[in-house]
Amino acid sequence: MEYVELVLETRDSGGSTRLRLEGLEHEEVKERVLRHLNYVFGSERFVDVVISARDEESEVVREFRKLTRARAFSRVMEFINYLYGVEEPEAAAHEEAEDWVEKHVSSGMTQKEKLLLLLKHHHRGKWVRSQELREEYEALFGERIKLSSISTYLARFHEAGLLERRGSRAQWEYRLTNNVKETSSRI
Repeated sequence: MEYVELVLETRDSGGSTRLRLEGLEHEEVKERVLRHLNYVFGSERFVDVVISARDEESEVVREFRKLTRARAFSRVMEFINYLYGVEEPEAAAHEEAEDWVEKHVSSGMTQKEKLLLLLKHHHRGKWVRSQELREEYEALFGERIKLSSISTYLARFHEAGLLERRGSRAQWEYRLTNNVKETSSRI
């Protein structure tokens, strides 16, 4: 589609919001939609999403009920990429992450346990910073976490021998050690 009018409506416990975009390039549409979804999911765990697009010749409408943050990102990005004829692997990655969360994460898990699970599943052998973990944690689990909480948990994991640490105090980077299985019961 060359000229697209896109409408994204979200419904949550507080009511509904509508974002209308016209004639924008793919990247700008994507950026504004992601910013809108981040805002909506700031206080909600599940939302209903209706997304529609039309050009001079046709109209396409998709409606999704009770989506989590990761599932909403995945579905909306798939729709936008389809409209603009863009193929990006990120939508599949979000859906895979959502499936992983549903399969492995108990609703009774603490933030600390979820963070360790995230490190084990997504960052084995990779250096990562607390800011990156916060963004990924919030997108994956659909809940907010303070940066100070992540920093505290990472420091405790380091003290317990679960993580290696490098860099300066302002820019610590962490990586799982090889003995995660033996020491993870001590945290």
